[in-house]
Amino acid sequence: MKKIKVSVLGANGQLGQEFQYLAGKYETFNFSFFSREDVDITSESAIRKMISDVNPDYIINCAAYTAVDKAESDIKACYDVNTIACQKIANAINGSKVRLIHFSSDYVYHVYDGMPLREDGPTEPKSIYAKSKYEGEEILRKSGIEVMIIRTSWVISSFGNNFVKTMLRLGKERSSLNVVNDQYGAPSYARHLAKTILEIIIKLNEDPTLSDRFNQTYNFANEGVITWYDLASMIIKEAKLPCIINPVPSSAYPTQAVRPKWSILSKHKLKEAFNITIPHWHAAVKECMDAIVHNK
Repeated sequence: MKKIKVSVLGANGQLGQEFQYLAGKYETFNFSFFSREDVDITSESAIRKMISDVNPDYIINCAAYTAVDKAESDIKACYDVNTIACQKIANAINGSKVRLIHFSSDYVYHVYDGMPLREDGPTEPKSIYAKSKYEGEEILRKSGIEVMIIRTSWVISSFGNNFVKTMLRLGKERSSLNVVNDQYGAPSYARHLAKTILEIIIKLNEDPTLSDRFNQTYNFANEGVITWYDLASMIIKEAKLPCIINPVPSSAYPTQAVRPKWSILSKHKLKEAFNITIPHWHAAVKECMDAIVHNK
């Protein structure tokens, strides 16, 4: 059977490393992984060379500028990676049969109506980071290439730096922690997200009639509704740490970049399009913590 060739950009980030972890568990794929040093996504010629060398069926772009507060002053670097690189990738792909999978953020919504955020709902990106991600999406949607855009929230992983690892570290160092309890969302366990993407590619390969569902924007997060305080409380409890978690309002922790108060993503569109199930956040956090403990 002909293997599906997949090139992963941004291979050293949280999500990129999850794809690397899963690579050996899927015989369907022939993976190529590229870090920022291997392929500079802000260079069209570098992307073209990679496509020429590998001839991938899919490019999965895990590269992103995610330093949300730093982006407020580091505007050029943020836009180079999150926006301009999207044009470079689109230019390099244009005219080929390569399909792109690109990841975006709950930050592009920044609206609150008490209902799960739908992909066709309003977007009001407020921070530099949020605007750079949304403008990158728009470039790809208008480019004419085959592209699937996945918006995620609160990404966690056993790789890289994230909220789970921070809470585990601080929970060992301090007797108490203050965590905001007025921002609502759910984590996206990067391993579950990576598995979902690979399952979708397999389904597309097995059933060409699903192809019209590829060129869409979808949401992904683990199921459920929590605050950062809820998430921190569970992490500390699961780790059996004596640290006390105190709920505080966002106003107690002013940040350079404004954070969305409501990041509850509707996953109905993705689940219905590809007949997939998404694990609950509680199971996701337990699995992530287990992977951290066992270094896997």
